[in-house]
This record gives sequence, C-alpha cells and structure tokens, in this order.
Amino acid sequence: IMMRNLSYIAFVFLLVFSSCTNMKDNNIIIKEFQNEEWSRFEFLEGSIEIKKVPITFDVVMELVVSDQYPSYYEMHQKDGLFLFNLTVRDSDGIYRTNDYRFRLKDKDGYWNAEKKDGYYTFHLPVINEITLSDSDIYKFTIENKYSKDPVQGIKSLALKYVSE
Repeated sequence: IMMRNLSYIAFVFLLVFSSCTNMKDNNIIIKEFQNEEWSRFEFLEGSIEIKKVPITFDVVMELVVSDQYPSYYEMHQKDGLFLFNLTVRDSDGIYRTNDYRFRLKDKDGYWNAEKKDGYYTFHLPVINEITLSDSDIYKFTIENKYSKDPVQGIKSLALKYVSE
C-alpha cells in the first residue's frame, strides 16, 4: 500500500509539473539590482535556444521600481520614462535591434501602476509576435538608455518570452 501511495503521489506530481510546463512563460534575462541602481553601461544579457521552428512568441518585460525611480533628485521625479535598447542576435550576427520608450508615470507624475509592498510592477509589451525560422541560440542584450547615471529606484527586471 505504501508503494502504491508513493507511485500515486509521484504520478500526481509529474502531472502537475508537466501541466505547468505547458504554460510557456520563459525567462531570458533576470536581474535583481544591487542598491536598486542600474548603471548606464551595465548591459544585461541572456539567451534562448530555439530547436523547433518556426516559432512565434511575445517578448515581455516585468519591471519593478520604487518611488525613487529614476533618481533621488526631486526635479526628476515627474519623469516617468523608461528607456532601453534591445538587441537580438543569432549566431550569424544581429537579427533585430530597437530603442524602446515606456511611460511609467502619466503627464502629471502619477504612477501608471498600483503600489504594492513599496514597489510598482509593470508588464511591458516589448515585441509582439516575433517569429523565428532558424534553429539557433538567440542572444538578447538590454542597454540602459536613460541619460542620468545611474538609474535609481529600480529593483528588478525580467525579460521573458511567452507563447501559447
């Protein structure tokens, strides 16, 4: 009976685990910022290996910031822009590069997200329906394009690919 219970528990665990992996939400880059600061020339890098092609997915960014974003200076506090460049390379060279501008605050300086545990979390649509046709390892590089150095009040950033 004990062996049957263990087999049943293992089967349920495997079923739950495989169900979770069917929901495709995969991390490309995860960064927790030390002292909640992101230096201007601190490039964030990650990669994904694509085996089954063609594949189409979305690239989204989860960004978590505090009230200190983008700097400690009060005159910068209304500036709610989040500026970065994303470059995607395959093994032959550059596949795609683009600058992005997301407004984290409205024109009056109020956050476009609710505060929870002292932080604001944003889910930013970076690339909608990117299609990759070649099996390869794709390298992603994020460059901080904000002119003040360092960007302050940035807790974490996660770049993910999401497919159905």
